[in-house]
Amino acid sequence: MKIAVYAIALNEEKFAQRWADSAAEADYRVVADTGSTDGTVALLRHAGVTVHDIAIKPWRFDHARNASLDLVPQDADICIPLDLDEVLLPGWRQALEAAWVPGTTRLRYSFVLSWDDKGAPRSFFYARKIHHRHGYIWRHAAHELIYPLPGVHEEIAWAETLTIHHLPDKAKPRGQYLDLITLAMQEDPADARCAHNYAVELMQHRRYAEAILAFDRYLAMPDATSREERAAAMRYLGRCYTKLGQLDAAGNAYRMACAEAPDAREPWYDLGKFCQDRKDWAGGVAAAEAMLNITEWPREHVRILKAWGVGPYDFGSICAYHTGQMDLAREWAEKALELAPDDVRLLKNRALIFAKR
Repeated sequence: MKIAVYAIALNEEKFAQRWADSAAEADYRVVADTGSTDGTVALLRHAGVTVHDIAIKPWRFDHARNASLDLVPQDADICIPLDLDEVLLPGWRQALEAAWVPGTTRLRYSFVLSWDDKGAPRSFFYARKIHHRHGYIWRHAAHELIYPLPGVHEEIAWAETLTIHHLPDKAKPRGQYLDLITLAMQEDPADARCAHNYAVELMQHRRYAEAILAFDRYLAMPDATSREERAAAMRYLGRCYTKLGQLDAAGNAYRMACAEAPDAREPWYDLGKFCQDRKDWAGGVAAAEAMLNITEWPREHVRILKAWGVGPYDFGSICAYHTGQMDLAREWAEKALELAPDDVRLLKNRALIFAKR
């Protein structure tokens, strides 16, 4: 089987060598450069990567992705779209070959999305962008996805040990995204995912009142059926209402998210932190207990690692302390420190909790 790793690039010289090294086991490494003025192209070519110059005007991500896919040799079997700020972890090819059984057309794999200030993973999910060379096309001007062409029957396999890390340049501007996401929504007005992305982008631009209207519109759409996406929208509504000082509405939104996905810890985590901030200590204890009763992660959800680690013990111990449940507060404070033994704040919390008689 022949595997191609492909990408689009623009002024990515700081990531070029790292990207090329991580994909070194591929049969083909193909990059469509969209006009770099730094050393990106030279670095990639020196590393043995095939680089093509393309121009996409007006710019949109799906057209660029499709142009880069067209440049992948026809005899490739499997394509891995890998942005220049992403890396494949060692062992990826062995994991892919083991998972890609005959008839497979698309693969699911672990994707670490974000990192905390100490460089530890903060969130990940199972992505699904690795695909068969033929029968697929990219759609949407921004937050683009790969879709099967009409008539293609998909067979999706899981590669549990294949992992891609997203290591973004936080200084890179995102100013064009809102316009492109607005365009994507206008082109597919009935597409719930486009509506969701538009609402999220408004929230990220701190246009909270507009974002609330956009999330409400998304939630009312007939094809807004993804529990994970709906619960996320409700959590984001809670954040928007909180930013606007509408705390009763925020609490309702967080509780709606918990009702939408009661088997996921992430909505309960947001509700618990909200309760802690509002000094609703009993509500915080209840949210922590609900989280700890969930032991299996629903794999369709983005996994916030703190929610599956120290999170419930951290805010739960504080809330239990304020409700006078000292045995529970001490148990959870100890557990929090087992999971994060070097956290100075948790050490202080434990000392305070154990000092109270």
